[in-house]
Amino acid sequence: MIFQRVNRSDPERVFVVMLSNETCAADDAVQLELNSASVDGVKIRLPDTANEFAFVGVADAAITSGSYGLVQVYGYRSTSRVFQTNTTQATGLPLTPTAGQVYWQSYNTVITSTSDVTRIPVFACLMESIASSSASATISKKVFVRAL
Repeated sequence: MIFQRVNRSDPERVFVVMLSNETCAADDAVQLELNSASVDGVKIRLPDTANEFAFVGVADAAITSGSYGLVQVYGYRSTSRVFQTNTTQATGLPLTPTAGQVYWQSYNTVITSTSDVTRIPVFACLMESIASSSASATISKKVFVRAL
């Protein structure tokens, strides 16, 4: 783990060094590699469907397949991919990894059913509001990551 030097003017951030099993762009959400032949706790990949609990963090910079790179697991991040919809999103919303996608999405924390539910893991908080848009898109926003 790499801890950013502590000082009063910069927010604290924590990174882990991971080996990418496929090419990841900067700001991509990444997960642990779960292919049985590659499981070692070091390899990462882009998110797969139904593996949100394997989420590790956000790629700090582009990582080519077979290369090591930094993944941010804790702290303020000035750029990160967030899904924008036709609904305004306020600051402070919980963010979750999205199955099969490289971005965060906001999470409705109100449960309207009394049936058994599996909660989606919340690993970040939206740090700036998002205006509604007529078309859904992935945009860059400030977040606070808590995947450590």
